[in-house]
Amino acid sequence: MTVLGRLLRGFGQRKAQDSAHPTAEVLVLDPFDGPVYAVGDVHGCLPLYREVEDAILRDAEQFEQPPTLVLLGDVIDRGPHSAAMLDHLLRPLPAPARRLCLLGNHESMMLAFLASPRANLRWLRFGGHETLASYGMTFDVDELEAMPERRLVQTIAAHVPEAHLRLLRSLLPALQVGPYLLAHAGADASAPLTAQPLQSLIWGSAGLVAPSGLTLIHGHYITAEPEVRSTSIGIDTGAYATGRLTALRLLDGQKPAFMSTSSDDLTNNLAVFA
Repeated sequence: MTVLGRLLRGFGQRKAQDSAHPTAEVLVLDPFDGPVYAVGDVHGCLPLYREVEDAILRDAEQFEQPPTLVLLGDVIDRGPHSAAMLDHLLRPLPAPARRLCLLGNHESMMLAFLASPRANLRWLRFGGHETLASYGMTFDVDELEAMPERRLVQTIAAHVPEAHLRLLRSLLPALQVGPYLLAHAGADASAPLTAQPLQSLIWGSAGLVAPSGLTLIHGHYITAEPEVRSTSIGIDTGAYATGRLTALRLLDGQKPAFMSTSSDDLTNNLAVFA
């Protein structure tokens, strides 16, 4: 078992995936002895993400323990660089830093489309068209929707690498880090951490409240600034629409610190945590 495998208790234990209401076990990062950096919805904005990732690695140099980066899902769709973003995520960070990525609703929709294109065409108008374009599929949405199933499947297979499919299928449902629950969109406060409804984790639910008194760290809901509530912290600042990507640093026993970078910062090295 790898070191990361030992750190992630419960890895891979998704439950009842064939049921109408699949659940997933929240994974646990144990021990929580180094900085953990959560990154909001990237949505295919690779240059912004690289700036944030570089800033995180610079910031982490001040700590003895290695950093863990956690992308909160929705790394694809809407923006122009989804394919390149997945390529980037396939390359590991310089050791001993590590990177994890959670499942977002957009990755879930892409997986459903790739498994059964005709039944999941709505993804194309929900950011999926931009993702397919990033693979060099130069069809407009109407052409894709009208394309016979067999040709559509063949076209996808010719453009989307198998390594990207494996990456998408390996994304984590949610992660507990000390007193924090990291999930793409939300959680079900009434359900145990061992059986969280996948729908709540990737699409959200009523209220932004995590079970067991944990503070929910999430993306999914765009706000102009990071949104801090008594039970949750939201860090989706709409990278694809605003040009602003936000990250959050978590340290055991310390107050969370925020960092945002925008397209104006890319050549100015302005991204710092505060």
